[in-house]
Amino acid sequence: MLYLENFFTTTFSLNIYLIVIIAILYIFIHHNRQHTINQYLDIYFNYIPVLTHEFGHVLFNKISGGKAKDLVIVMRPSERLQTMQQGYAITQSKHLVGQCITTLGGYVMPPIMLLIGLSAAHYNHPSLFLTAYIFIFIYYLFLTSRKVSPIIVLIILGTLLYFLIQHDNQALIYYVVLLSYHMILGLLLGEVLQSSWTIFNLTFQKPAPSWDGHTLATMTHIPTILFSILWIAINFFSLYLMFKFTF
Repeated sequence: MLYLENFFTTTFSLNIYLIVIIAILYIFIHHNRQHTINQYLDIYFNYIPVLTHEFGHVLFNKISGGKAKDLVIVMRPSERLQTMQQGYAITQSKHLVGQCITTLGGYVMPPIMLLIGLSAAHYNHPSLFLTAYIFIFIYYLFLTSRKVSPIIVLIILGTLLYFLIQHDNQALIYYVVLLSYHMILGLLLGEVLQSSWTIFNLTFQKPAPSWDGHTLATMTHIPTILFSILWIAINFFSLYLMFKFTF
């Protein structure tokens, strides 16, 4: 109980420079993922961003009255190269509006979680943000058809937690929580920046590639650029609030 109490009462100040460095590293690895080592580093680094994005599809699908059937994070570089997918969510919507909301949800979820993480730390409740990700991961574990990778992650986290409790080092626990928090925020920041650039490129690419923005345009007869502006605007709003909270 003492560890839970410490977890829920732990507070710290965010280091914006550390968050930005992690984001830059994330983008660098993603843009150089053609190298063998970076192929795997890219998968590990974007595990949280991909989980956040695909969970966004699932969450907004649920909100719109749909049903989630699967959530997958692609862990093999060869499969990513072949399918051009980092992950995917299989959902069922009752109507066109639900399909649109589901599609939109994946792109707004990373900036939303970035804002939640920044706000939670700013108002001295960082445990709420970490707890949210614990619930997201548990939901993913139960929903996904590919349970090997989340089970491996669960074993690693469980082993780390056991090690920390056994050694009863409060300072070490504090720094692990601090680093984990900054790592997640840095990866989300990297994803927000990276996705903004990707959305911009996909919007103006000729011929028009198959992606969520194009799918939404086909379903609604609304130009793709309007959805792109919406997503990029939300991303930049989260960046504005990030610097407002940290400076």
